Amino acid sequence: MSFLVGNTLGSFALFGIASRFQGVFFSDGQRMFKTIAEIDSKLKREGMQTELWRVTQEAKGVQERLWFAHRLPLFFYELSKDVPVDIVLDCKENFDNREWGRNYAFSEEKGVMLVHFKKTFDAREEKREDVEFWLGFYGASFEKLDAWEERAYAYDEARQSPPFKRFVLRALRAKGSFVMAFAKSKEEARGLALQAWRQKKVLEEEAQKVCAEAVSKESVATGEVRRALQCARYSLLCLRTGQGIYAGYPWFHQRWARDELVCAKALMLSGQKSLARVILFSWLKAILPDGKLPGTLTRAISDSGWLFLRLENALRDLTEKEKEWVLSRLEFFLQQSEAHLVDGLVYSGVKESWMDSLERAGPRIEIEALVLAAARLVRKMKKASPFESKLKARVKAAFWKNGYLADGAFDDVVRPNVFIAAYAYPELLTKREWVKCFDAILPKLWCSWGGLATIDKSHPEFTGVHTGENPKSYHNGDSWYWVNNLAALVLLRTDRKKYQGYIDHVLKASTKEILHMGAIAHHAEVSSAKEQTSSGCLAQGWSAAMYVELVEEYFTNLNKS
Repeated sequence: MSFLVGNTLGSFALFGIASRFQGVFFSDGQRMFKTIAEIDSKLKREGMQTELWRVTQEAKGVQERLWFAHRLPLFFYELSKDVPVDIVLDCKENFDNREWGRNYAFSEEKGVMLVHFKKTFDAREEKREDVEFWLGFYGASFEKLDAWEERAYAYDEARQSPPFKRFVLRALRAKGSFVMAFAKSKEEARGLALQAWRQKKVLEEEAQKVCAEAVSKESVATGEVRRALQCARYSLLCLRTGQGIYAGYPWFHQRWARDELVCAKALMLSGQKSLARVILFSWLKAILPDGKLPGTLTRAISDSGWLFLRLENALRDLTEKEKEWVLSRLEFFLQQSEAHLVDGLVYSGVKESWMDSLERAGPRIEIEALVLAAARLVRKMKKASPFESKLKARVKAAFWKNGYLADGAFDDVVRPNVFIAAYAYPELLTKREWVKCFDAILPKLWCSWGGLATIDKSHPEFTGVHTGENPKSYHNGDSWYWVNNLAALVLLRTDRKKYQGYIDHVLKASTKEILHMGAIAHHAEVSSAKEQTSSGCLAQGWSAAMYVELVEEYFTNLNKS
């Protein structure tokens, strides 16, 4: 069982897995750096409790408490008794697995143990930018160990994510509690560590207060679901970095348009409307001349569709001037979409859809629906456009096959993207047609533990067990928690009574994953289809976001009924 805490500015600590992604990581806003790989107390840990902002581990009568200062590069490790612990370092930029040229220098000033790390070029490895930073440790007494050791990473081997072994540095032995500061200079590291220790109580109270404010927004949810909802809200806060949120920890520490925009409504529901607004208007400003949004992996027309869907969700809170700007960019987007129609349909390029491990080019159902949703927003803000009615008719004619919506206009395979289409643009079908569609596809996708496979389970490419970094199962079997939660929400809106069993099963499975699996208090990326697992990225933003949406609507409607 693993756990994750963060500083709500892009830095995080993950412990409890045999992986090179275990440790304490600091973000400078552009890059992510690993520092501590392990804190070895030599005691057998017997239990763990989370307060979300802080995690406490029990080890033979000794309590270990781990937490970050809010929005500061400061990590605290506290002990209830002054027992010796070894600090194992693996300093590097995340994803940089080069072994040679890793240089550590130790010094002590004013009681602060300073570690200077510099990764320099070695002719035996590829040339990359040098990495250099300082760590300042304060609070305990420190003894220098300076011993290299090899670690084996069973978790990474199971994920088929090499390297599976790496040398790390058993650097220091600390007796008692300490704070670690991350900085780009020696003076800053020393000053931060000294100041943090003097203000530890104040920093602790602030971190606790920020957590309480993030999770205490009133909700009608009850029991374990209420607790999981609080976890999901705080998980989104942990992913915050500056004026946006990362896609996930420990390896998706990037700002991607699609992920941020899927999360935006949950941010609104969780009392973070100001952050949601910043995200929406930053991406509105970023629309490219072809109507698409820039992205780390792709430029996709669907990302712009998510942008306007979320602006529709925020419409009542916009000023008249903001509405004018939105309408201007919206009309431009639709002009570009209409200009590039092929046979009356919106085409996506290779790997432009969210299922980016697949080629999946051509007309795709969820992308058609997201463009239709953008056209609906024009209707709400101005007047109906012939574009919406023509595209709607063309999509239904091309995708409605044998009583269900196909995944592609030229591909009648069953995938859960139909639920994304229903979420974005329910006007595409009548309620009776949606029920007919869901009745046809649910048995083909349903996983008995409470999720949906990403392809018809009878399809020859279906892969029931998660294949890790090998993408074989990723979109051809793996069950994505964000889609599961979204699908349950769609079923709730369509016919709660008819689909109550499916809805409750998804809610129960997602709640279980957040509270009792994976990184405790966070929502993972995927599960195997065959049986429920906590796989992929351990804290995935859009998984948590769609859980927030599902729970809020589930209990609000329950009380109304």
